[in-house]
Amino acid sequence: MSATFRITFLGTSAAIPTPKRNVSSTLIAYQDLKWLIDCGEGTQRQLLYANAGFKNLTRIVLSHEHLDHILGIGGLLATLNMLQPVNRVVVHGSPAVLDRVKQLTGFIGRGLQYDLQFESIDAEEIDIFAHRQLTCQAFPTRHRLHASYGFTFQEKSRRRFLSDVADRLGVPAGPERRRLLAGESIRSTRGTLVHPDDVLGPEEAGKKLVYISDTMYFPELSTFAAGADCLIAEATFLDSEAELAAEAGHMTAKQSATVARDAGVKCLYLNHLSQRYAHAEHLLLEEARRVFPQTYLAYDLATIDV
Repeated sequence: MSATFRITFLGTSAAIPTPKRNVSSTLIAYQDLKWLIDCGEGTQRQLLYANAGFKNLTRIVLSHEHLDHILGIGGLLATLNMLQPVNRVVVHGSPAVLDRVKQLTGFIGRGLQYDLQFESIDAEEIDIFAHRQLTCQAFPTRHRLHASYGFTFQEKSRRRFLSDVADRLGVPAGPERRRLLAGESIRSTRGTLVHPDDVLGPEEAGKKLVYISDTMYFPELSTFAAGADCLIAEATFLDSEAELAAEAGHMTAKQSATVARDAGVKCLYLNHLSQRYAHAEHLLLEEARRVFPQTYLAYDLATIDV
């Protein structure tokens, strides 16, 4: 199957920006939809640097209420109000994070020119949104807060249309093929009855993307990430500082790799890197790869396809 998700890392630093890394934000594109996971200070400028634009950016999903994950949302929503590239924006987060976002939006000086909605995440595991073949779920993590969340983006399974088989059966291009994809049987140009199963290949699993932001390690994280095509997970500390990481509600690079290994994911991108390792980030990567070789570092403005 071809790539499903296009992921652009807009901010990959923990807590504070560095000369090379902004604070947390990630842009995900799927079909004609774009959404942000977190929106740290400076996110809107990172969008411009990435040449991603604001069109179709209609959802913002927030992992928790700490300012390095949300402080950019006021400016971004104000810019959307001026440029008007969208008619609606939905912000998803815990009640605490939505309260903070509402305060920030209160500083937008003119009446909103688009429909701004807030949808609360307040359950143990909850559906956030659906878009055609895509569903998004939140799951609880363990940061230094009452509520923090990771996210699963799952594409539904599907069957490929076998164009070469349809050609042989005399199914013309156009509405007849769309009807077959919709589950209808049709008559071919030869007068024979063609059923969907005649022209659809075997069912193929959809792509799965999992995002884990600020959290201490706990084994159930691997259950949420199970079988993911790509896992993006925080790696704020080296394992030599595992005790400090746990106190701060964060994971080490080794722990993120352990989640990836136990979950059987295809690849892991280390995110949310502390400035204390700004000149030694290779140590984070080396530590993780000893546990899970298919590990990579996330870099600001880098784009990957899944």
